[in-house]
Amino acid sequence: MRYAALITLALALAATSATAVAAPGPSTGGSLLVEGGRGTVQVAGRGALVGRVERGSVKITDLSASDQWSPRVNGVPRGKVVWIRGSNISFYVPGGRYKLAARGEGISISARGDGIVNLDGEPDAVGATGQYAVGDQAPQPVPVGSLRIQFGGPEPTPSDGSAKIRP
Repeated sequence: MRYAALITLALALAATSATAVAAPGPSTGGSLLVEGGRGTVQVAGRGALVGRVERGSVKITDLSASDQWSPRVNGVPRGKVVWIRGSNISFYVPGGRYKLAARGEGISISARGDGIVNLDGEPDAVGATGQYAVGDQAPQPVPVGSLRIQFGGPEPTPSDGSAKIRP
């Protein structure tokens, strides 16, 4: 019985040390989701991004000049700067640093990594502008008027200079 308890304790310690080696510090990755957006969505980030625009335009700039990744639009690898206008545009940035500007209707974007997003909604006839969510937050309507939000990375400090106290 003591031998089984000793083996269980040794396995628990090994699993804990393996986790500590695999994740040496706090994770800086975050997520962004825009669903059914209408208006303008601009993202400057680092990581992976996938999305679709039902009708409008998309401009993607690959800011990682020396990596192996290049943006893909409608399944086709493209150069360092891609601009396309039309309907049913799908795009994918597999990794690295990028800038994306999407304008139109039916904007759906999912990003994983770190970055900043600027949202500016244009309501349709019933006032809908789509929804967005950052991290594990509940989805919120895309605002009419410009809103800048950070996702991933270190938690931003409040604008009044006060620091958050953590328990």
